Formats: sequence, C-alpha cells, structure tokens
Amino acid sequence: MRVRIQVVVESEAIPAVVHEVATMERDSLQPEGLGLTLAEAKDLLRGVQETMVAAQVAAFEAEQECCPDCGRARRRNGRHAIVYRSLFGKLRLGSPRFYACPCQDAAPRASLSPLAERLPERTAPELAYLESKLAALMSYGLTVDVLAEILPLGEGLAKTSVRRQVQRVAERAEGELGDEQFSFIEGCQRDWSECSPA
Repeated sequence: MRVRIQVVVESEAIPAVVHEVATMERDSLQPEGLGLTLAEAKDLLRGVQETMVAAQVAAFEAEQECCPDCGRARRRNGRHAIVYRSLFGKLRLGSPRFYACPCQDAAPRASLSPLAERLPERTAPELAYLESKLAALMSYGLTVDVLAEILPLGEGLAKTSVRRQVQRVAERAEGELGDEQFSFIEGCQRDWSECSPA
C-alpha cells in the first residue's frame, strides 16, 4: 500500500498549489508498521512546516512590496537569509531588503527588511516555552536530547542556545517584576504585631 500526503495552499491572489510532502509504503499489517513511525512523523511535520512557511513568507513579501503610506512600489536593495528556530527545525527564510520610500522621513539610502522586523526574536514562542520549561526541570544537555528525540529539530539545537533562551526568559521575567522591595508591609513592628493572629 502507498500513502501520499499532500498540502494544498490556497490563496485569493493565486490558484491553489499542491505540494507533496511525503510518500510512505506499507506491506502487510505489522505492529511496527501500523500508522506513522516517529521518524516518519518528524519528516511529515518538517515537510508541512516548510511548505506552510514558504507560502506565508511569500504572501507577506508580496504585501511589503509597496509602501504602506503612499502605495508606491519600493525599490529592492538585495536579499538576505534569516534563520528562524521553530519546534520543527531551523528555517532559512529569504528576506528582501527595500530602500525606504521617499515619502518617509529617512536617510536617502536607508533600507529596511520587513521580515526581519516582523520576526525580531528569531525563535518561535512555543520553542522558547518548551526550552525554558524543560531546562527548569533538567540540565541543558538533557533538554536538548529530549527535544531532539520527540521533535523534528534536526541538528540545530545546542545546549548553549537553550541556555541563552533561558537567560532571555529570566531577564524578561526579572524586568516585569519591577524594583525589589525590602518589605511589602508598610509601618512599624508594633503595627505588624497588631495585625498578626494570636
């Protein structure tokens, strides 16, 4: 038996596009061949992720070709790749650079990258959450091993990246706490004694 899995991308701007993500062969029914294996599930998720992201980035890029203020077409200033870490592996996204529109108050040769501005963190929030959650429960090395075992992350995850992510989360949480206070109860010891139950 052959199973083909396809992703259909539909958009108002273009006709539907069909991408074949995976083809799997199965012979007679065996316990180890029933349904998807972990490796097949990882490949399938990776394929769906790459197809979906490519379509999303292409749609976003098409939206950004014109100035949002005046509607004039922007001149291109090259293209570079940005790396975005997701639950399903590292994604290399083509990010066009545009010269700033003359209608905006910018330097004459200033350029911008809308995709890089839209994705400043370069790490999916879900991956940051799982890295931080697991690193709070076990070592960075074990966190990397567990995530690589169950998710199609590939070879891209390292202990140092998990450590940096945990540090960023800790700094953000520390910043949200505000200034440290010596005591949260105002007044003197005599007032505190009167408030405490006997």
